[in-house]
Amino acid sequence: MLKVLLWILPALLLAYACAHVVAPTGGPRDEDPPGVIRSIPPNRSANFTDDQIRIFFDEFVTLRNIRQQLLISPPMEQLPEIRIRGRSIIIDIEETLRPNTTYNFFFGDAIRDITEGNAIPNFQFVFSTGDYVDSLAVSGKVMNAFNLKPEQGVYVMLYDNIYDSVPLLERPVYLAKTDVAGRFTISNIADGQYLMFALDDKNNNFRYDLPDERIGFVDSPVRPVYIPGFGNQPEGDTLPAPAAPIQYTIALFKEKDTVQRMLSSALTRRGLITVAFRVPFDSVYVREIREPFESEWHIAEFGLQRDTLKLWFAETGRDSLFLEVRDGDRILDTIRRSTTPRRIRERDEEEPQLLNIAPDFRRPRAVPFFRPLAFRSDHPIKTIDTTKISVFIHDSVPLPHTFRFSDHVRRKIEMDPPLQEETNYRITLLPGAITDIFGLTHDTLTTRFSTTSQENYGNIFMEMDMPANGLQYVLQLLDINENVLQEKVIHSEGTYVFRHLSAGRYRMRLIEDLNHNGQWDTGHYLRGIQPEPVHMLPDTIQVRENWDIERSWGIP
Repeated sequence: MLKVLLWILPALLLAYACAHVVAPTGGPRDEDPPGVIRSIPPNRSANFTDDQIRIFFDEFVTLRNIRQQLLISPPMEQLPEIRIRGRSIIIDIEETLRPNTTYNFFFGDAIRDITEGNAIPNFQFVFSTGDYVDSLAVSGKVMNAFNLKPEQGVYVMLYDNIYDSVPLLERPVYLAKTDVAGRFTISNIADGQYLMFALDDKNNNFRYDLPDERIGFVDSPVRPVYIPGFGNQPEGDTLPAPAAPIQYTIALFKEKDTVQRMLSSALTRRGLITVAFRVPFDSVYVREIREPFESEWHIAEFGLQRDTLKLWFAETGRDSLFLEVRDGDRILDTIRRSTTPRRIRERDEEEPQLLNIAPDFRRPRAVPFFRPLAFRSDHPIKTIDTTKISVFIHDSVPLPHTFRFSDHVRRKIEMDPPLQEETNYRITLLPGAITDIFGLTHDTLTTRFSTTSQENYGNIFMEMDMPANGLQYVLQLLDINENVLQEKVIHSEGTYVFRHLSAGRYRMRLIEDLNHNGQWDTGHYLRGIQPEPVHMLPDTIQVRENWDIERSWGIP
């Protein structure tokens, strides 16, 4: 009996273990790129005479967009064949190599592990057909021209053909990609002079050929320097002695698109034609060309970005308008537009139409006392009847007042006198107080609000230490998201005050306004124009209520 139990017990234990199989939990995700074990020949070898290169990795790899990513310098007439075998990459060279030349195979991010797709960043394989590997280098950083933030993933390219349109027509002979801090280093360069560019290459063809691509350039040719440790310096070398590389700084910018055309036009409602343009316009003008009006027939309203135009008009006595659209001296298009919408719903004809007018502030927050009280209308206003507008402070004390138009479209009216601090207001607009160009008015509108006080805000006193160079600058106060809140045009050192600031963090930007137009202007490569220089205050400024902040900023 004991022998039977000794035989049965292990079988029961085995069955129990099999019935409680636990699925593997997996483990952390592999985030490491493949590692190079060895290569034939070794990377950065001299006296290369073979026609094949093989690189071995510590895991299986794949090639992603290799034809777009791979760049060989100097360029080859016939691209090599690249294939995968096991855990290796084989490069078959299809042409006779130049003598005494250093070749650089830049793979970009094409080599990745086959499981997670982790890329080897900026992988390069270098060899020389001569006695030494070129050992010169250039380095630096690429930054956004307007906000000075580092630009990651941007190509920095060198050209040995020095002529103006080279980045538009040729691929570079050397290149690298910027890291998260915008830094780059291009190594294993032959001695000589090169044009240097940064390119946000949208189509990965290493050419500046798309209107939305950003570019940056160094004004004059650069010459790389010898850095010990990169290749072997030949005997009798005439290169300059080892030196710290020049740190080139390249400002990346997008050129202003100047190809203008009209995109669309439509009668969006009775009495309103909307016209859209491809790029912001300089001086747009619309006129009737069949039967010109004896007086102005419309009110023109420009969009904030100056790429849309609204034409407001009341009754013209015409079924159609034949319009010529100009931007400056150039005719963009001619259009024909009906003055009556195609479809008018029956209930729109039956329901009374009211003018929508509202105070130009957000509620329920208190209204800033230092801003003019304003009302905004959906349509241009024709008349204001102040006898139908009542203004009271502290709910019952009448306040003498007037209202005036504050914009050329006459959609916004402002009140005089200015608001008082810490005061309660009640304003009533009776029907007929405001009438628009279509004869519409509003229902009775009553608005109650209170105002803030000086103690609710802080002030920044910015002392600017600037060179006396006669230049014009634009000093901008920004919020934490770099939206412009206030700006001042300045010409010299001094203290500049930014008042009535809510508690929070702020930034400062200074633009060198080289063309004196009061705004930042981008660059243009073929014209040799760099974007206007920008300076950013390194840190933010903390503003507190009822507090004056004094800061100084030195501009070299």
